[in-house]
Amino acid sequence: MNILRRTALAVSVIVLSSALPQFAFAAPADLSVPAGVSAVADPGPVPVDDFVRPDVPPRHIESEYTYVDQPLAGTIKTTLVTVKLADKTVEETNAAVPMAAAQASLSAASAYWSTQTVGRVNMSLIKAETARPSAARSTQSPNEIVDIVSRELGWTQTSYTALVMYIPGAYLTNGAAGMAFSNGSVGGRIIMPQNGRLSTPVLTHEFGHALGLDHANSLQCGSGISDVAPGPYGGFADSSCSIKTYGDNLDVMGISHYDFMPAIGAPFWEMGRFGNGNEIADAGTVTATKSLTLKPWAGTGAARAAKFTDPKSGEVYYLELRAPVGYDVGKAIGGNRGVKISQQGSGNSSILLPPSTFPISGNYSSTQAWQAGTTFKTHAGTKVTIDSVSDTSATVTLRPPGAPGIGAIDAVELQRDSTAVKLVVRGWAYDGAKPAESSDVHVYLKTPDGVERSYAVPANQPRPDVNSVMQVTGQHGYSKTFDVTAAGPYRVCVYAMGSVENTYLGCRTVTAEASPPPLGVFDSFSYAVESGKGVLKARGWAFDAGASSASIPVHIYLSGPSGQSAHALTANGSRPDVNSVFSISGAHGFSLSTPVTQGGRYTACAYGLFVAPLSQGNSLLGCKEILVPATPAPVGFVDSVSLRKVDTKAYLSVAGWTADLGSPLASIPVHVYVTAPDGSVKGQAFTSDRLRVDVNGALGITGNHGFDSLVEIRGAGTYRVCAYGISVSPMAEGNSLLGCRSIDVPATPAPVGVLDSVVVESGVAGAVLVSKGWAYDPAFDSASTPVHAYVTAPDGTTRGLAFTADVPRPDVNKVMAVSGNHGYTISIPLGLRGKYTVCTWGLAVSSLSAGVTQLGCRAINY
Repeated sequence: MNILRRTALAVSVIVLSSALPQFAFAAPADLSVPAGVSAVADPGPVPVDDFVRPDVPPRHIESEYTYVDQPLAGTIKTTLVTVKLADKTVEETNAAVPMAAAQASLSAASAYWSTQTVGRVNMSLIKAETARPSAARSTQSPNEIVDIVSRELGWTQTSYTALVMYIPGAYLTNGAAGMAFSNGSVGGRIIMPQNGRLSTPVLTHEFGHALGLDHANSLQCGSGISDVAPGPYGGFADSSCSIKTYGDNLDVMGISHYDFMPAIGAPFWEMGRFGNGNEIADAGTVTATKSLTLKPWAGTGAARAAKFTDPKSGEVYYLELRAPVGYDVGKAIGGNRGVKISQQGSGNSSILLPPSTFPISGNYSSTQAWQAGTTFKTHAGTKVTIDSVSDTSATVTLRPPGAPGIGAIDAVELQRDSTAVKLVVRGWAYDGAKPAESSDVHVYLKTPDGVERSYAVPANQPRPDVNSVMQVTGQHGYSKTFDVTAAGPYRVCVYAMGSVENTYLGCRTVTAEASPPPLGVFDSFSYAVESGKGVLKARGWAFDAGASSASIPVHIYLSGPSGQSAHALTANGSRPDVNSVFSISGAHGFSLSTPVTQGGRYTACAYGLFVAPLSQGNSLLGCKEILVPATPAPVGFVDSVSLRKVDTKAYLSVAGWTADLGSPLASIPVHVYVTAPDGSVKGQAFTSDRLRVDVNGALGITGNHGFDSLVEIRGAGTYRVCAYGISVSPMAEGNSLLGCRSIDVPATPAPVGVLDSVVVESGVAGAVLVSKGWAYDPAFDSASTPVHAYVTAPDGTTRGLAFTADVPRPDVNKVMAVSGNHGYTISIPLGLRGKYTVCTWGLAVSSLSAGVTQLGCRAINY
């Protein structure tokens, strides 16, 4: 868009759309409205220019609106008056245009322009007059009022001077929120209506005119194009395009906002030489790809914006990162946060080039910045790609105009076998700027789940047909294969990559059809007894039509009285009948044999699991149910529980019978549990393998079913005995309690005996303490019983000795009428002199004895 051939700018008044939110925001300068002063109402758009350029002598025409060669510098000496018009009272004037509010707006405008010019330009209040009487009336035009008040004050414009006058009224009579009059030098006359939320932004805008700035406009086109070439006879090549005056929302010289004053744009910055001269980096003429980094434009520092020159049109474009920083806080948000692209316009104006130039209703757009992932293209072909955007930086890539990528999609097709489905993309492509070199294509694959992924594919395969037709050399074919794991539509889009410009080659959609689920039948479900065990048997066949020769998995889910279980099988058994009917090969039969221990109702469901790719799922082959008959628990009885002594041990003899009528020939296990007097339980297993003719006759069976078993016990007391018949039939309903009996086991007498003597005997080896006596257990009077002796020495120590009363004592046998050996003799060497005490105890050999017996204690001095 050649700025030297712009059409004349249409002009419009500075207004605020009522559709925009009214923020109460504290900008870097004090923009607050004094208390008690109401905000102005939104009058709506009025097509009136707020910048009046009076006629000047011919010698000034060339420089009147041309930016200075040297940076502006100086203080604009400002006279500030509130004007009491002839048809207004003093009270009305002071209420509408309070001097304090006017001075606050002037101070904020001075702070703004001082920031924009790096401290070189500001506004100084040299004179203030409140409610200055004037002959001007509110019904007159702003031009007439300005001229009358200027004559009454005797004020004339010189360089770096300004006259600011406030008059009552929400807006000026022409609908403007402020107007500036300038003779071409820095300074001028500014007329403002009564104070409100627009006062400070508008006054700051009008001082921009006093500094020589025109308006921040934007391009608008009925085609929506973001840049346009000049027309052959003026205007634009696209006749739907025009300039929207004030259309740049992100510039103080554009449409004004309640409470906000955005930073001036880079074109104004450079035209007015407002900064230090290093804020805008010059990327030069774009002849090769280059990357740039932008910093927030409303911040500080060097090289925070950039400009470049289009190599074909010679036009200059400006790039700024507009982020919520500094004066851009509150406005560089949403779609206005991003990279702003603009150019210089005619008459010291600027032109915004937004992502969309379609005309909008009203004065405000919230999508004026370019976002990450978008690309701006000049009308001559130079491209600016926005790579990233944040509040602290943005990266952009510049690419010169040139030949785009060239290519085609030859095929997008599905290839299927019994184990996999593949999606194959084939074609050719090359870089139009480098046709002899192999380049890349980018393939974008969107799968049925809606997820899209990109792939860089080298176009480096031989394609002599392409070379012949396109008259190029090198290798330019490409091919990419993807695994297809789900049925549904697959959309493939391909782009030929070029060093200058990429080319969209097109999109194709293919649909991967799902194969049917497996076929099969659950033939049979039965119960049998094998090797004395109950088993459930299942049989059937299944195959996957998408892979008909494969033996597929089969899952059988079994439920019954004992719970649920799952069984994984493979249908790999021979089924020639199935192969013949369906004209397939392979092994597809399945069978299951699983043990079962409980009778009742069982249900089995069989499923065929697919193995072919893209199957519609698994198949229920069928469900079957059977009733497994149960046999009763064993029968039997505990006939007796008696005490039996064997040698020195005591036993309980448990006698009875039991039989499992489901297996009547079997001698089944018997479990006996004996609870001792101390509460402890002892279990013992036997087999009912004794002949019980009476039982066989009564039950009409054969075999051995009696039992008579011994369980050893220790100690007297009451014992409880319970016996259980353990089933051996496959489907027995459980085990049986045959009965419980209690028995009292009496204690046997404790041992009897005597410690006859304790003497000291001297010999060659020294003195020996000799103890003699006898003892026996009345319950086993022929057995020699254990004896324990305890000897206490003169020093108080006690020594224990264990021995057996196994020395013959015929005198004892005769008197006590017993047999066996029951005498004992103990010899203990002595080492100390003094008193020794010997005590002996007789221990029982019967496990039912009432206890131990002290045989006696003797003392002796050595």
